[in-house]
Formats: sequence, structure tokens, C-alpha cells
Amino acid sequence: MLGANGAGKSTLMSLITDNVQRTSGEILCDGKEILKLGKKFRQKIGFMPQQQGYYENMSARAFILYMASLKGINKKEAKMQTDKLLKTVNLENVSHKKIGEFSGGMKQRVLLAQALLGEPRILILDEPTAGLDPKERISIRNYIAELSKNKIILFATHVVSDIECI
Repeated sequence: MLGANGAGKSTLMSLITDNVQRTSGEILCDGKEILKLGKKFRQKIGFMPQQQGYYENMSARAFILYMASLKGINKKEAKMQTDKLLKTVNLENVSHKKIGEFSGGMKQRVLLAQALLGEPRILILDEPTAGLDPKERISIRNYIAELSKNKIILFATHVVSDIECI
């Protein structure tokens, strides 16, 4: 989804993830209303919100493990996925540091890692490259392009170059 700031991209994503209550209409996944699917739908999606609402005093590793527990992933699998994802988003060397000490780009990468927990079929990424330096931006775009080979990805941005190469 490409549009100017304020166009409604984040609102649409919040509706799709049921983080904002809708007043009318339907949102279907495989022909079924997502509100009726409930947990089954939430297990299919990984959501990276635009806002960086973190637990600032938690380490990146603790945060991802916490999110894994909320998603119902068992401890052994959560640890394996956390290690893999921290490496994937290039945070394994600082995974013990508090998120509050991270740059905006590092926080974005933590958000992306938690969205990938549980290997979701559908990824909903709201401004995933916001705050990233040029090198990280290219790395994340390439990773998203690779993921798109076997996942449905909804990618919201106002930066045309973020989607041109994907």
C-alpha cells in the first residue's frame, strides 16, 4: 500500500489486525470473517506496527521471547526462533541491551523480528523501513522480497523506492 502520510494505510492495517474496532463492513480471510476466526486468524498473521510501543526496560531478547509466549510458542521453539530472528535482523550482538538504548532503526528491526515469530503466513508491515539507515533499509527490503516468495505481505509505505525494488 502506497500513499501519503495520513492517507489511512495504518488505519487499514489496524482494521485488518483487529486492533481497531470497525463500525461496518467485513474483512475476510479464505472467505471467512476474521472476527469469527479469532485466534486461528491471529496465528496466521505477523504484525509490525508503525508505532514503536515497547517495553523500554526489556532487552531485545526478552521482548521477543515475551512476544513468543503471548503467541503461544513453547519455550524451546521460542528460544530457537528468537536466536534465528535476532541474527536475521542483525541484532544478535546487542540482544542483551535494553530496547530503550536502541536507535530508531534498531527498534524497527526488533519489531520486524517479533512479527516473524511463529512463521506467519501473512505479514502485515507498517512502514518497516522507517528510521533505518540506507544500508539497513536495503537489507530489510531484500529480506522482505525473499519472504514474499512464500508469504502474503501487506507492506505500507510512503517511500516509493521501498517498493520499487521489491
